[in-house]
Amino acid sequence: MTEDDVTYTDVKFNRPRAEDEAPGAEVVYSNVTMPRTKHPVCSKCAIDAQQAGQGIRSKVTTERVVLLVIIGILVVTIIALAVSETCLKCEAGWEQHGGNCYYFSTSKSSWTDSRRSCTDLGSDLVKIDSREEQAFLLGRVRDLMKDNEDRFWIGLTDSKEEGKWLWVDGSALDQSLSFWNQTQPDNNSPAHSPEADCVRMGKKGKKGGSDDLKSWFDTSCKYPQKSICEKTAKLSSCV
Repeated sequence: MTEDDVTYTDVKFNRPRAEDEAPGAEVVYSNVTMPRTKHPVCSKCAIDAQQAGQGIRSKVTTERVVLLVIIGILVVTIIALAVSETCLKCEAGWEQHGGNCYYFSTSKSSWTDSRRSCTDLGSDLVKIDSREEQAFLLGRVRDLMKDNEDRFWIGLTDSKEEGKWLWVDGSALDQSLSFWNQTQPDNNSPAHSPEADCVRMGKKGKKGGSDDLKSWFDTSCKYPQKSICEKTAKLSSCV
């Protein structure tokens, strides 16, 4: 008999005798041997279950690592953008418009001295390249003018050749972008002054109308006026 068999031994019981039953009747239970059902140990199942559990944990851990890496990359990218993002800026006392910086002087001097002052500031007398720029400058000049003669020098002159208007960078005036006031240029200067070879801008009065931007006047380069300096805005951190 193997350990896995289950054996039941004979057991005799004296049965209580009934009135109509013969004496000495016994009930006998014989040996009954039954093999124990073997349940195979599924070692493979246990291993598979263990591996499955490890796989789940491994998957969760991997996903967490990937998520942390992505978050780290995003944080670094945001910081890099904040540091590297650049904006156009002007120094204190200068006004930015478009990609340029403008300085409106408060003191008066000749055209030549005004240009020298602009050069000392790393700039030059303004060159007007568009109607939009003319409109911006005239709007600011109107706000700063104290009277109708309180005008500002711009970088335009015909001092080298009468009637040939050149900007300070040597380029010729584009007639489609000239904003002479009515009857200008007239080559008239204050009494006892040289010819009117330099240009100033400024016009008081209400805004509007087709002639609104026409605010250039020629006058003697020695006449004291305020001035407008211009230079390119610099790129710097936006922070």
